[in-house]
Amino acid sequence: MFKALTIKDAIILILLVSLVVVIGYFYANNQARNILWLKTYPVRAELSARNISCSDNSPAWLADILQYQTRNNNAPANQIAYIEPNGTLYYCENGYVGKYPLLSDSITAQMRFRYASVTKLWTADAVLDLIKADKLTLDTKLSSVLSEIDVPKDARVNNITIGQLLTHRAGFDRYSVFGQDMFGIGKDICPNHIDELNNLTLGFDPDTQTSYSNLGYCLLGEVISRLNNQPYTDSIAQQYHFSDSTLEFISDKPMTDEIAYNYVETGLTGHADIYTAFDYDGLASAAGLSGNAIELARQVHSMADKTAPNILSIDPKSACDTTQIAECYGYAMLPYQPQPNLPMVHYRDGGLLGLSSLVAIDEQGGVVALLSNGTPDNGKAGTNKVKIMIYEYLTKTP
Repeated sequence: MFKALTIKDAIILILLVSLVVVIGYFYANNQARNILWLKTYPVRAELSARNISCSDNSPAWLADILQYQTRNNNAPANQIAYIEPNGTLYYCENGYVGKYPLLSDSITAQMRFRYASVTKLWTADAVLDLIKADKLTLDTKLSSVLSEIDVPKDARVNNITIGQLLTHRAGFDRYSVFGQDMFGIGKDICPNHIDELNNLTLGFDPDTQTSYSNLGYCLLGEVISRLNNQPYTDSIAQQYHFSDSTLEFISDKPMTDEIAYNYVETGLTGHADIYTAFDYDGLASAAGLSGNAIELARQVHSMADKTAPNILSIDPKSACDTTQIAECYGYAMLPYQPQPNLPMVHYRDGGLLGLSSLVAIDEQGGVVALLSNGTPDNGKAGTNKVKIMIYEYLTKTP
């Protein structure tokens, strides 16, 4: 009645059952599916690394940086822009708009990336402009601008200055629950509950050490808002002529011209995507801007060209080691000079889930802006490698 099962039939049956089991497993297990997707990265990276477009006569090292980012730093799509000291602009981009190479459009120079902490350059520059307009000084106390600070339980809060906020020396410890409330950790202090500063205990005496603080830059955003009598986002958009640019503040949804980011949740952090992971009110003045690399380079080039104090200025009271990359904070950027007899380059970088940003400025005023839709697996080591590569290209003797 039934045909005898052959070895060939048994093998086919086993393969079909195995295929169904595997498909069912990955269909039901989102975490396993995400891990499998990440393992395809070398293939996606190679396709993206070969899909590079550059403006005419662009220096070859711009494409070299993009290939390194793609193959080594988990970023399948990137933009880079370089403005020479004489003002000449060059740019390159690589990769694809969507998650799937070849199945989505190639990236263009106009595609939007989130700027992450590079946004702090606008906040710092706006504060420095207020200082040059005699509306503030570096020694102005935060409590004299934000009236909500009245009787703090930690008296040191009364003495926090604008200069300390700019240089991340105000006493806020980023690793405490008060350090990064834009990530939903600890109390919602800024910008909606400034009075909570009265209940805060600082992590250290102001001006005695450095600790990177998003809270500090959110407070600077509030200073800008109060002195200009309008919301921070409106003030910045007006001052930097956003209506004539592609710059926009981000929200909890992707924009229509925005790149897809190389992020999937493989652990238990609860961040299903990069859009819903943050408090966007608290994020605005610390990491809330978006645009393309060309616009970033142009705006930063203009900031660096302003009279001192500007984004390249360093607080003379800050005793820090500029021979160590990313260890010395100026008023807006981090100076790097590997040896006293070598040129100095200033950096500002940033990162959110699945994206990274970097700006570098050399001593002659040349600017490099790099935007990537991924972050290195090895964290700072991967980012610092790119900084050193850019340093070598910018300071290379012709």
